Amino acid sequence: MISFIIPNWNHKKLLFECISSIYETTGAEICEVIVVDNASKDGSAGYISSNFSGVIWVQNDTNLGYAKAVNQGVRLSRGNLLFLLNNDVRLLGGATENLASFLRGHPDAGAVAPALYYPDGRIQLSCRRFPTLSALVLESFGIDKIGRFRRWKLTGEEHLRSNTVQQPMASALMVRKECWDAVGPLDERLPLYFNDVDWCYRLYSGTDCKIYLLPEAKVIHHWGASTRLLGYKRRIEFFKGLIMFYRKHFPFSSAGRIEGRPFA
Repeated sequence: MISFIIPNWNHKKLLFECISSIYETTGAEICEVIVVDNASKDGSAGYISSNFSGVIWVQNDTNLGYAKAVNQGVRLSRGNLLFLLNNDVRLLGGATENLASFLRGHPDAGAVAPALYYPDGRIQLSCRRFPTLSALVLESFGIDKIGRFRRWKLTGEEHLRSNTVQQPMASALMVRKECWDAVGPLDERLPLYFNDVDWCYRLYSGTDCKIYLLPEAKVIHHWGASTRLLGYKRRIEFFKGLIMFYRKHFPFSSAGRIEGRPFA
């Protein structure tokens, strides 16, 4: 079984499109859809229940953040494959089946991500290398192609090749349940940003699993639909997540190497 885990906050129409795309494209795969709602005020619960009777709905009284919502959904799931989805994602074609088949055919793969596209058809640069502080600073000044300070995000060309990646966005990520259990849940001290970076880093540092990008699987992603509702707080949360990630993993050094294994 594939368990779809979808956090939601005040985006009932995008959530409707997301769930519709699951049922339209999943094909023969057996699935369950779990939505964890973080105290939406837009009538999401009634709107979705009236259209999808089979959805498992978890209603939080307050906004607990992305990380807690995902963890809640995973704890309720029964599938051996977990498909983490943002509510602003719409699956295309056989995306689910392609990702599931890839995991079943590649025992070393703990997780696999599809290629993400904007609604206008442009590819999103959704996969990154683990962030070194120097690379982040230099990129902010437009200096991102010199030696080891090369671009933090993978290029568009790299996104069109199936390969291992360090850190895809968890906007759309299929994970083996056994790998999730080995790595552990998302760190709830990182409620919004960098919890996916942290999870991927723990996967590579603590397991033998790898993460792959599968460009043959494609999804539409309305980048930042929910976080835009936070206004100026979004940028504050980003830097809070970045600082906590570094304090947790690199209190005395910069990122880029795990247990002697350098990352490209």
